[in-house]
Amino acid sequence: MSWRTLGQAALPDTDSINHPNVSLIRRVDHIAIAVRSIASAVPLYRDAFGGTLMYGGDDRRLSIRSVVYKLANMKIEILEPLSPDSYLTDFIERHGEGFHHMTLAVDDVRKTIDDLTTSGFEVVDTDLSSRDLWQETFIRPSSGFGCLIQVVATPISWDEQHPTMTIEQVLNGEWLWWQSQTWHETMLPEDYPF
Repeated sequence: MSWRTLGQAALPDTDSINHPNVSLIRRVDHIAIAVRSIASAVPLYRDAFGGTLMYGGDDRRLSIRSVVYKLANMKIEILEPLSPDSYLTDFIERHGEGFHHMTLAVDDVRKTIDDLTTSGFEVVDTDLSSRDLWQETFIRPSSGFGCLIQVVATPISWDEQHPTMTIEQVLNGEWLWWQSQTWHETMLPEDYPF
């Protein structure tokens, strides 16, 4: 017996309803939380929950540090501000530590933007500059029912654990994000701008 036959009347099969202006979500990629200190969050996500470090690093342009842990079949991104003028510092001061955003993966960010705006949802902070590796936009919390929703298109799976990275190296600032990739500080390309 399925849940559709438990009641007095049959429920409609919502999977067959046609939604012409909807970009299909390939997956919920991750949930991100904002914390004052990643080092303080590691005992919960790694030790208590048994999370596996996937990757992480410092984004000097945004002045944030991030790590991603895999828990069961989902990923949690933990974000920490690196300076008082980081957008994340302001976020934590206004909202406290906790949920920051949810990331949904799609095939085509441009189509998704069109679908969302046609349906009346406001998108912000769109970045389509990295056409080959990562394109993104965000649904503003006022349009996302209080949630910041990141929508991304990327050919990279992001489901593989980095083969050599350790949490200690990330916490020491040895890994850096640049051009949608993590780089060890000793291996940065010559044109790294920071």
